[in-house]
Amino acid sequence: MKDQEITLLISITLTITGILQVFALFIQNRQARLQLVNDYRMRWHKYRENWGHVVFVGRDPDEYYQVVNEKSLELLNKFVEESRSDIPTIWARESIQNVCGIMSEICLKILQGQLKISDAYSIFGTELLRQSLALRKLLESEYKAYPRKHIEIRHSNIRKELQDWLVYHDGIRRRCLILIDLLWAEATRLEDLPPSDIRSAADSKCKNGKLNRNRVFREVTRLNWYWKISLAIKLYCFLYHAEYKSIYNWIGIGKKKLTRLESEWTKKLLINYE
Repeated sequence: MKDQEITLLISITLTITGILQVFALFIQNRQARLQLVNDYRMRWHKYRENWGHVVFVGRDPDEYYQVVNEKSLELLNKFVEESRSDIPTIWARESIQNVCGIMSEICLKILQGQLKISDAYSIFGTELLRQSLALRKLLESEYKAYPRKHIEIRHSNIRKELQDWLVYHDGIRRRCLILIDLLWAEATRLEDLPPSDIRSAADSKCKNGKLNRNRVFREVTRLNWYWKISLAIKLYCFLYHAEYKSIYNWIGIGKKKLTRLESEWTKKLLINYE
């Protein structure tokens, strides 16, 4: 065999070996990611009671939509009645720490490129998004309540206590808001939410859409400097899914399409009521 043939054979062998190594590394990374998603899914299931507490505090005392059952709701109202302003509300503190802690961790993994948005969506789904307003009331400290009744005042004090905790843990607070924005964009892209919810969110993003996009861009660069500028741009653009389509946004939700979805949704509801 000539030297040129031997050299060619060695080159082909090395190329095939390199391809196999890359493929094996890809499989290992995928398996590690799936294991990570499964671990987070189990942890989130473990914190379901804490999530119910967070929704309870974020919503007003007399609101109909809650995550916990009637028995748990009665117990929580009892806890509120017994709460005091001079000592920490332990059950509420533990709940916000566990819920926002896992949300912040998962958001960090996304911002560092270790998890995909679709991975996080498979963990939380639309269950979190349908109750996200209650969580936003805690994450956005500028939200103020004006209670009148005795129970409402104590409930409002607990909410303020959790808002203060989040202010002192601003990194967790920011990443929770970012995760909600990313999950909402994914749900809008998949059309998993009621059209009325999608429209309401798109209307609000006419005012704060750019702020949300800038927030995720800054967070990626804060964590990774500019080594992952492409990821920062990708996540920045991904949030366009939850906004109205325009000449500057080709991947957003179209108003005509949204009107059609609303009409279809209404027909389905009418059929179910018949």
